[in-house]
Amino acid sequence: MLYVKKMKDKNNTWKEIFGITGRDASRLARELAERVYSPGLRGIDLLNRCREVMALGCEAYAQARRSVSLQKAIEVSQQERSGRRARTLYEISNVCRRLLSAFPDLADTPLRKISAEQCQEMLQAVFSTDLQYNKARVVLHAVFACGMRRGWCDSNPVDALPRPVLHESEVEPLPWSDLKNLLRMATREPHRCCMPAVGLMLWAGVRPAELLRLTWEDIDTQEKVITLRPRHSKTGGCRHITLHPVLLAWLRKGSGRLQDMSGRICPPNWLRRWKALRRAAGICRWQQDVLRHTFASYHLKHWHDLPRLQEEMGHRSARLLRTRYLSMKGITSRHAKQFWTPGHLG
Repeated sequence: MLYVKKMKDKNNTWKEIFGITGRDASRLARELAERVYSPGLRGIDLLNRCREVMALGCEAYAQARRSVSLQKAIEVSQQERSGRRARTLYEISNVCRRLLSAFPDLADTPLRKISAEQCQEMLQAVFSTDLQYNKARVVLHAVFACGMRRGWCDSNPVDALPRPVLHESEVEPLPWSDLKNLLRMATREPHRCCMPAVGLMLWAGVRPAELLRLTWEDIDTQEKVITLRPRHSKTGGCRHITLHPVLLAWLRKGSGRLQDMSGRICPPNWLRRWKALRRAAGICRWQQDVLRHTFASYHLKHWHDLPRLQEEMGHRSARLLRTRYLSMKGITSRHAKQFWTPGHLG
């Protein structure tokens, strides 16, 4: 009641309470009425329209200003992706932890107020190589995408950041002599239990990380297909790989009756056994995924079918195959034929 009385008694009460004069308030009211006026709308109807517009405008303004801190947005983004593989979740968490550790002041900054320049500064300061930068860029982009879906920001500042061009280094296939030594040693004790895993990497192009999750139930000898389920594959999608006769013969040689097999493909203590097998074969320097690269190179050399190879490798495009996987160095047509013929290598 005191405010009402003072507003009636003094012309400058508006200024005392809100910091504006009564004349300014009247001008604002007139501008609002002019904006919402339409023919036939007068008196109480015009007043009600102004009130409705003000209420909607206040709500829209509050919604537009609603946001959360960068740290909170990261936590929610990680919760949204909780169904991903453990390795993927670890990599996402590691990127976010490093960013927040390097820029602790940004942890409590509202997501809406973080600019593209700040995002670029964070990524460039923490991640030194183009490959690391690109991976971290994808993670940070997902955080802002999550914020946009929840109304915490209006745009994704990471969209404005340039993507460094990655120059993939060529990985050569395993030399023919090393390949023969590896398979020969795999048929001997105590390495014989590694035969199925080695065969799947070499003649099906299965990634080492995918191999750890593969079971005998994923190998269909009737349909001649190997199934990599979404929870097993690196990309999160299902793919089918042809069970070639050479691989089927190799699996039977190492495991006998395949229909009686169950459980995981890899034997216990797989990583230690796999390293011991390579050492026994005299291979001192080992490149990650070299058997997958060997599979791709011999596949194309023998069948000349890039779309089929792309499908079995699980690649979205053939670009990575052309730039990184397909090395024909040291591969002859005769060796390629022997590679896919049962019994010629081991």
